[in-house]
Amino acid sequence: MSKNHKRSKRLKSEKAKVKLKAKTVHQLTKGLNATDTSFKVKKILIREQLKQRDETEVLSIRKLNIDDLLTRFRHHNSSVRQDALKQLKDILLQNPPKSLHSRLNSLLHGIAALSLDKEKEIRTNSFHALNFILGLISNEQLTPLREIIISYLSCAMTHIDPRVKEDSLLFLDVLVQNCNSVLAKDSHKILPNFLGMICKLHNEGSSVAQLTTTLHSKNTNVKWRIKVLERLANLFTSIVSYRKLCIGTRSSMPLFVKTKKYTRFIPVYSDSAIQFCEINLDEDISIDNREKETLPIEEFVKYVNLLMPLMSDIWLEVCPDEKIESYTEITILSETAALLKNVIVIMQSIVEYIDTLDQDDYSVKRMKHWFKDTFHEKYMKNFLSRFPYGKIKPLINESRKRQKDFSQMEFTEGCLEQNLGVCQIHIWFTSLFNCNEQFPKSVRNYCISILKYLNGIIENWYNSSTLPQLTKLLKTLFLKAGPVWYSNCINLNHTLRLIIEASSRLPNKELQSHLYLIIGDIMLNSNLNELHREKIFESFVTILPSLLLKPSIDDVVIRMIGQIVLRFKEWIREELIAKHESIIENAKKIDIVGTHDDKQSRLMIYNLFYFVDSHIYY
Repeated sequence: MSKNHKRSKRLKSEKAKVKLKAKTVHQLTKGLNATDTSFKVKKILIREQLKQRDETEVLSIRKLNIDDLLTRFRHHNSSVRQDALKQLKDILLQNPPKSLHSRLNSLLHGIAALSLDKEKEIRTNSFHALNFILGLISNEQLTPLREIIISYLSCAMTHIDPRVKEDSLLFLDVLVQNCNSVLAKDSHKILPNFLGMICKLHNEGSSVAQLTTTLHSKNTNVKWRIKVLERLANLFTSIVSYRKLCIGTRSSMPLFVKTKKYTRFIPVYSDSAIQFCEINLDEDISIDNREKETLPIEEFVKYVNLLMPLMSDIWLEVCPDEKIESYTEITILSETAALLKNVIVIMQSIVEYIDTLDQDDYSVKRMKHWFKDTFHEKYMKNFLSRFPYGKIKPLINESRKRQKDFSQMEFTEGCLEQNLGVCQIHIWFTSLFNCNEQFPKSVRNYCISILKYLNGIIENWYNSSTLPQLTKLLKTLFLKAGPVWYSNCINLNHTLRLIIEASSRLPNKELQSHLYLIIGDIMLNSNLNELHREKIFESFVTILPSLLLKPSIDDVVIRMIGQIVLRFKEWIREELIAKHESIIENAKKIDIVGTHDDKQSRLMIYNLFYFVDSHIYY
């Protein structure tokens, strides 16, 4: 019974399975089972690099010309774009620059467009190629094409991709290195992009800005702002350099006096050097064109009104607490010191640009007083209240320590460049006071503390890398602010004595030349009567002939001595007569540093004795 039950159960399971229908095989009719041996033929296309080329045409290793490579810059595949850029760089290296001048327009278009590429390696290589091209051409050749460069730079600086925006700073580095004048001419297009990288305006056209955070997590706020401010400082330096170049070019041209409807007199007597003037009562178009080459004063004031508060806000984010004791050094981190350096350079460039403006213009005078009244007090509160600053030394080859171990050790070094810059800006602010105007108590106290710090630096001078900053500070102190400080009973006698002693004591020839020039400028400036009364000057003038007996002398020192001899010959006459023959003999073999005409420099030494023997050497 059990066997029959199992059998019936198995039969039921077999019947329950889905049965597939068997395929019916259709037999092919005769003739259809034969193999088809026919085939289709297409036209064979020869690749571009195998085509016959002109022997004079510039080709890459793979026989591609510049047009072919520029076309591949727009290819969807990043490897193709990268390879085309590499081949173009090889062409630029192997061919003379003159052969590529006719293709500058297309080359700049194609390479600059790659600055917006989504691949970082392609962007970086495009900057290298652009740097190479711009290094081969002059500013005159680039001027008609500068719109191309500036347009792509603006696109990169305002790009939606934060990586492209960050690399736009590398793009700007290339332009700063190769074409400063182009940046200066179009600075009004670039400055708003800088502001957009670190701040956000509350309303369009508003003078109030709010700091923004970093682009992405790889950069901290401080590191990103250091990158942006470093490039902004370079841009302002370019603007100031170009402004000075324009002023130097104009000084060699006839001076035009532009008249307007309300003009009632011609400024014959002014603070500027006396020149021949051509008075044109009609509208002179050439003057307008020269004025438009630099940043208009209205635009400049607008950017300054944004930048100065912004610099203070950036500094207040990272600066330490206000110090309690006077003359003690506040220690800051290395990143903070780098940020402070860039902020100081930007502020100094703003100050320097103001000094290049026409000082006789009423609008410029009004702007300078507005600048002082608006920003001087805030500057003292934010920067001088913690002065001077010191920087924490980075630890090199030190074993890892616990956090509590660092609190027991001192790793500090001075921020000399930053401190000198802070001093120079405050001194410049004080030069805007009238001579009969008394300093407020806070201004006077900071002046005294700065003078004490400066005297200590000059007495223990050791750092030649900060010499330009020291020179700038001393020129501002003596040539601009000196009369105002004396009218406020702040005596500069001790500082002047230290400078004269340092000029003869220190072995650094470059420092000596700079100090001699500063002293010479002080002596030849007719407005510094208080300084001229100092007895130290007379003793300094008497040692000048001994400089002409040394084995070497700087050309600028010879010129300075020649001017001082004309004005203070009573002080120097006896020394010159006593060393007459020795100076004439040494002039034949003395090594003159920095001269453009060796013969002319030696003739200047000979002609110092004109008032002795009435002989002119030529």
